[in-house]
Amino acid sequence: MSFATMTRQPAAKPITARARPPLLTAGFGLGPPSWVVLGIVCCAAFVAYSLGWSEAPLSNPDTSSYLQVAQDFSASGHFVQLHDRTPGLPLFVLLTGTGPTYFYTVLFLHLLSIVALVLLLSRLAVRVELIWAFVLLALLPPHVQNDAYLSSEALAGTLLVFGFVGVSLFILNPNSWIYCLLASVCFLWAGLTRPTNLITPFVLAAILALSRKRLVRGAALLVFFPALVAGTYVLYTDSNIHLFGLSAQTGYQLSNSTVRLYEYIDNPIAREEFLKARTELYVAGSAPNYAVWRVRPILKQRLGLSDVELGRFLLRMNLRLILHHPEGYLETIARGANMYWFPYETKIIVQPSVLRPVWFGVQLLVSAVFLLAITVLGGLAVGSRIINRKLIDLGDRALPHLLALAIIFQTMIVSFLVIGSGSPRYRSVTDPLILFDIALVADWGLTTWYASRRQPLIDAEDPPGGGATA
Repeated sequence: MSFATMTRQPAAKPITARARPPLLTAGFGLGPPSWVVLGIVCCAAFVAYSLGWSEAPLSNPDTSSYLQVAQDFSASGHFVQLHDRTPGLPLFVLLTGTGPTYFYTVLFLHLLSIVALVLLLSRLAVRVELIWAFVLLALLPPHVQNDAYLSSEALAGTLLVFGFVGVSLFILNPNSWIYCLLASVCFLWAGLTRPTNLITPFVLAAILALSRKRLVRGAALLVFFPALVAGTYVLYTDSNIHLFGLSAQTGYQLSNSTVRLYEYIDNPIAREEFLKARTELYVAGSAPNYAVWRVRPILKQRLGLSDVELGRFLLRMNLRLILHHPEGYLETIARGANMYWFPYETKIIVQPSVLRPVWFGVQLLVSAVFLLAITVLGGLAVGSRIINRKLIDLGDRALPHLLALAIIFQTMIVSFLVIGSGSPRYRSVTDPLILFDIALVADWGLTTWYASRRQPLIDAEDPPGGGATA
């Protein structure tokens, strides 16, 4: 036996699903001094926005309908008639009022939700530099502007964050049931604030139950309160208002998705009015999606229907249109989807005008980085299947990352299918989670790169036949 044979080291094995290096995350996350600085930064942001947006809360086209629900409940102690809006935000308004206290409360909860996401990033051992980058982006006006309006986006977005953080902390410590309980309550209120996210806890519960057996009980607890309270509210509206649902808005909103199919409406009166309203909006240069709101009072009068009855009529009408002309429905959704990831601007951030391009560019960059990141991760996931090699290892971060994506894209899909609009306003509800996911994926990328420098993903193997022999 030669000296070369005796001293030859065995070749390193390629990293597979059974043999892969751990994520190098020890020593990351925020220390006590950083938490003090974070508190100071958030306090400064609260003061700055409170002084800079002194006219808040402002109104938008939806504000009056939410206030009508609050006034109805305040006068009678219960909902005596059907409203266009669900009770989540109106009940919150009854607690805070509609003045500056509302704005201060929403802003405080928003900042607290940012701190909660920072806590989660720190628990997941994300690099300090990336955590501070997340804080900086999350505190910029484009990501805080919803707080200045009396509308559902700010409250729903904050509740989604609290719910997401609660579920993630439960995943990291399955014995802490309180996290899952709080998440269940937050998702319930978020769903009652924006029905788009009513199914969010059920989607997340399915992911939990399918991922790990030890999380099944937590998944059941996560959907307990949403199922119980939302189900009770549906039964209440059915018995008192004769509507089996949270509101009659579904029929109206689906009319936005079928705007290109109005020619095929089988009811002649409805077809005449919808086509007339759509043409008027085209001539005026407005979006044809508002046709349903123009024809609403006319159809109620000509068809002799109440709000509830008209909602049911429109729901059946639109379902028939979608069933018989699915291609037109999908085309409308596709045309509206192209704007979903574009910047969202309200009048509160367009002044001074010199900063408008900056906020526009920041939002555009965030969307581009996020979509690129999930595209790369998706490509690596597919590639790992093809070459049978584990290219992605997020460790404890995998499930929080998946849950964040589930909330982001569930919100997008429901907005497309039901509302039929790709407005960036609907995406803004999930902007904090998008920023969180970017920080998480960026840290994974850096960790993987440093780890690959120490131990390449594919090492050289021995040539066939082994080493030289004497």
